[in-house]
Amino acid sequence: MFATLAFAITLLGVFSIFEILKGNQKLSLLKYYMLARLIIVTAGSGLDYLGFNGFDLPYYKEVFKILALLFTVNLFFLIVQKRIPKLVVWVEFFFILFFIVELIFGLENPTVRDGVLQNKPTLFHQVFYGLYVLLASAALFYNAYHLCRLKKHNLYELKIKKWVGFYILCNFAILFIIIILFLSFKSGTLGAYDNTMITVFIHRFLFIFFILIRPRFLDDDKYARPFDQILAKNSGLSFQNFEFLFYSNHYYLKQDANMEHLALKLNVNKNALSNFLKNEIEENFTELLNKNRVEYLMELLKARKYESFTIEALSEMSGFNNRRTMYNAFNKYVGQTPTEFIQSLK
Repeated sequence: MFATLAFAITLLGVFSIFEILKGNQKLSLLKYYMLARLIIVTAGSGLDYLGFNGFDLPYYKEVFKILALLFTVNLFFLIVQKRIPKLVVWVEFFFILFFIVELIFGLENPTVRDGVLQNKPTLFHQVFYGLYVLLASAALFYNAYHLCRLKKHNLYELKIKKWVGFYILCNFAILFIIIILFLSFKSGTLGAYDNTMITVFIHRFLFIFFILIRPRFLDDDKYARPFDQILAKNSGLSFQNFEFLFYSNHYYLKQDANMEHLALKLNVNKNALSNFLKNEIEENFTELLNKNRVEYLMELLKARKYESFTIEALSEMSGFNNRRTMYNAFNKYVGQTPTEFIQSLK
């Protein structure tokens, strides 16, 4: 049964990797983490399949367990808080260091042979597993708390909140099961081992499903940049800083948004910002501003909760400060007036 599950998740993981790469010549930092995590899930399941068929590799389970944990924790922080705190990086560093120490002193995992559990986990392995649960729990609780405090009435952030909230709730349920299994695992029972493996497969499937149902606006070019520009420097202005201020903080929704003010917020001069937009984004400031405002207005027009709002009110919520500019921009990027767009939704 375990071999079949491992093979099925491997195939699903391969499909998900191709799905996230499909039609995308650019990837955001967030999607790089998604892709890396999918590769870990797929490779881990593939090695599990080989292990269940007699081709077991030493220590790979622990290595992939650490990689999966670190990428998942960092992914949570990137999605919810748009950054990875330095404290988290240091905690992860010492966690990896502890694993290396465990390898030096001898890592002996619980093994099963002919349906019989051969040995109980060592003290080092129990401590390692306990730290694993502690780090995962802390990351889940911290990001869940931060997610609950998110009060911005913004469609993008509401979608993110719903998407991540679903995954966090599922992880809390899995984490509870893992804690119970950890306590019973110390008894050395085979049932605890079997249930642990089932939990691992459920968690892998859940993550793949989580990626497949991601909000599609994360795939837009505005969240992406070419791979060869990830480490590029541009007059002191990084893409991450621009992305955080302009997109994550929704600078384009400000009615008084202007290039001089944005340059000041980014701590660069106007010419540096202009060159950055031309070379990195390939659009000028006005085009970028209006395009994102139109996309946001379209989301508002699609939402049922705003059906009673006038177009002018939604236009102001989208950052436009006059009716004519909004209509011209909407017609330019959509090819319809807002009224025609609403009619097309019915």
